[in-house]
Amino acid sequence: MMSSQTIWVIIGVVFLTYFAVSWVYKGLGVVNLEKALFKSDGLRLLNLQHALGIVLFGVLFYLLMPQYRHLIGVIEMPSIQILIPYIALLALCAWISRTSASSANHFNEKQSHYNSSDGWVYFSLRFVFLLCYEFFFRGVLLLALIEQFGLIQGIGYCTFAYLIIHLFDSKKEIIGTIPFGIVLCILTYETQYVWYAFLMHLVLSAVYELSIFHHQTLKT
Repeated sequence: MMSSQTIWVIIGVVFLTYFAVSWVYKGLGVVNLEKALFKSDGLRLLNLQHALGIVLFGVLFYLLMPQYRHLIGVIEMPSIQILIPYIALLALCAWISRTSASSANHFNEKQSHYNSSDGWVYFSLRFVFLLCYEFFFRGVLLLALIEQFGLIQGIGYCTFAYLIIHLFDSKKEIIGTIPFGIVLCILTYETQYVWYAFLMHLVLSAVYELSIFHHQTLKT
């Protein structure tokens, strides 16, 4: 097993690498799906970013650090005290995303040149990326921070890192990382799986982005 120092070096290099990539994408004007849909190579660039994220956040840590593999193991049903609030939170995430997408679509009637085949590739990579993303942030990073600093500080530092990686997003998204990040950290800590955090993140992302993609590409 790797030493704690080696683990932190790898975590730091991966985090800084992805942050630098996000900074470059900010300069290219491709920070999310909405902007990418109106760039000639926008989706291709996002697909490349997601593929890189899958390798950095998922494959790398899964292969090098087997002590974290249990986080994506066979899922077990949580207690009713966790399950009921979780279902309510999923519904809330879906409602927030749908409302936000409707608002965004209302002010954007432009049509993108992309089609459904482009969407299949994008969303397939996007959803795998989100699983790897949660494996890193609410899995590897969170548990390493808790081991180093304790539960409260670990969640705080993990949420701060999550905020930093979103610095190139909109102000609303940056602010939203704080409550959302805390909830995802607590979910993972209580269940010892990243599946619950992944599903919640997936609902929040998929409902919004599928609506945006449909409105700007498939709507007739």
